[in-house]
Amino acid sequence: MEYAAEVSDYGRYVLIDVHGELDVASEPKFREALLSSIGFGDRALVVNLRDVRFCAAAGLNSIVTTQKMTRGLGPGVAVAGAIPRVRKAFEITRLDRVIPLYDTVPEAVRALLDAE
Repeated sequence: MEYAAEVSDYGRYVLIDVHGELDVASEPKFREALLSSIGFGDRALVVNLRDVRFCAAAGLNSIVTTQKMTRGLGPGVAVAGAIPRVRKAFEITRLDRVIPLYDTVPEAVRALLDAE
């Protein structure tokens, strides 16, 4: 599956639906999508990885960088829908302790917005 990302504004949160593989080749476009979401201001940011089959360190780094850049601006960043292989990448690097992982987008949105 070829990489693609759609950024959608839902008022109180921004959703980035990611498809394909997050690797060195797709990371610049992924980073661009993440950075464009920061322009929405103080909204929660949910990265939906449901359709991502592989996530290299470059993809993880982009999410962490975005989380650092948005710290203090709003409710924060969360990841939703990661398949076990992708979730394992977060766990091995211990990023799951820094970036919350949720099974679904609605769970991530609720958690971020309830924490406000």
